[in-house]
Amino acid sequence: MEKSPAGHIGLISRRLNRESLVDGFYEDADSLFVEAYDAFYRADLPQISDDTSFYAGLAEETGGPLLELACGTGRITLPLAEAGLEIAGADLSEGMLKVARTKSEALTEAARAQLRLIHQDMTALKLDERFKLALIPFRSFQHLLTREQQWQALEGIRNQLMPGGRLALHLFDPRFDFLIDEEVPTPGHSGVHPVTGRQYIGEILRTCFDHLAQVRRDVWRYAELGEDGEVLREATREMALRWTYRWELHYLLKLCGFAVEAEYSDFNRTPPAYGKELIVVARRT
Repeated sequence: MEKSPAGHIGLISRRLNRESLVDGFYEDADSLFVEAYDAFYRADLPQISDDTSFYAGLAEETGGPLLELACGTGRITLPLAEAGLEIAGADLSEGMLKVARTKSEALTEAARAQLRLIHQDMTALKLDERFKLALIPFRSFQHLLTREQQWQALEGIRNQLMPGGRLALHLFDPRFDFLIDEEVPTPGHSGVHPVTGRQYIGEILRTCFDHLAQVRRDVWRYAELGEDGEVLREATREMALRWTYRWELHYLLKLCGFAVEAEYSDFNRTPPAYGKELIVVARRT
């Protein structure tokens, strides 16, 4: 039975509301989701172990200036600036950038002179300079949920790169049990904020898949805990990621004017492997 116009409008409205939840996951600087970020995502996590050193090595090979997209709270941007690299960090979330700017105040004057933090959507890049190396760390490219958004981002990045410039992308290699069965348990998060000492936990309440669009949606509940483990605050939001297959990514990069130079399954430059990280380095053609 065909949907009525009102039914179509309701479906579109629900879809837009879902997308706004994804876009807003890290938006409010005072939200649990922003506050907990530096507690959860530490350098000792397997997915990101040694990633800052890896990107610093690429920068030494390529030269600067650098552009980091989806820079978040500056986990990578600030150490690279401290290492003497000229870098611009861009993010869609003003909340995350507010945290990054606060953290940047602890840098040396020389490091701050090397750093720019910019409110910018990676699908609509419009910057007044060009770069030798662009980075999209820690799976942030996978927040682009449509083919059109991926194309817009890659074409925009290519336009911001100098001739011969490079792009480093970090995704995950799709592991099928995590992308088929909604009941397969996914690890949550827990951690203590390195500055405030606050303790946070995060857990997935439910998962659903859109296999045609290659999108996984997780509803997360974050909580701040007191000294005795009591819940002081909690909040719930949805996060969505699109998975991209390895050869699909190769073709996408080629269509957008890039040639893949290298790919790894971790930041120690181990060869590609099923179900591990997918780290691709490509050069602007």
